[in-house]
Amino acid sequence: FLTRVAPGGESGGAHGGNAWPQGGDEQPVMGAQGTHPSPAQHCQGLTPPGKRGAETSIPPCHPQLRLAALNVPLWGDMSGIRGADLQCYRQSQEAGLYGTFRAFLSAPSQQLVSIVKRTDRTLPIVNLKGQLLAKSWSSLFGGAALRGPIYSFNGRNVLADPLWPRRLAWHGSTPRGGHASRWDCQGWRNSGTAQGMASALGEGRLLAGQRHNCSAPLAVLCIEVAFPYRHMW
Repeated sequence: FLTRVAPGGESGGAHGGNAWPQGGDEQPVMGAQGTHPSPAQHCQGLTPPGKRGAETSIPPCHPQLRLAALNVPLWGDMSGIRGADLQCYRQSQEAGLYGTFRAFLSAPSQQLVSIVKRTDRTLPIVNLKGQLLAKSWSSLFGGAALRGPIYSFNGRNVLADPLWPRRLAWHGSTPRGGHASRWDCQGWRNSGTAQGMASALGEGRLLAGQRHNCSAPLAVLCIEVAFPYRHMW
């Protein structure tokens, strides 16, 4: 006769305690306890369906891009774009977020508009509480404004917390998301007399910025560019 065994066996399979498959054709077990979590279980960290008090204005499990801020404002010297990306990655991991975050910055080696894959640029942008900030990634480069609070990885409201008195965020970009040559704090390696493009948060177009001295500590935003429950196999 045949014995029915759950995927991965009694011990959870070859992946042991790992939450996500490491390769091959395996897919997450929907709703299984102690095995791979389903998209509904992670749901980008938002309140699950049926839970009251959810603050998102779109369905919690709808694919979306989360936008957050680093836990403290930074001067223009971030050890380059890779240094800024590393801080986004580390702080998101410390906050228990499963996606991959990169710095919301243009640099000589990249244009801001291109850091999100083309297939994901129509996804809505939300804050860490699931509140809708913008219709899509692409809309930001067509003149759309962010609407709603932006939270740091440790839960502070950047628009209200005194840690960010100037309410400005670095980006080093043109309004269309290209690299603003000469206005990126020398590739995000200068905290002196160089200048970088930054925009006022909560005041109109996110990329309608002005030049600011790189010695000023301003907010650095991070955008989610990869998801734990999509493109896994």
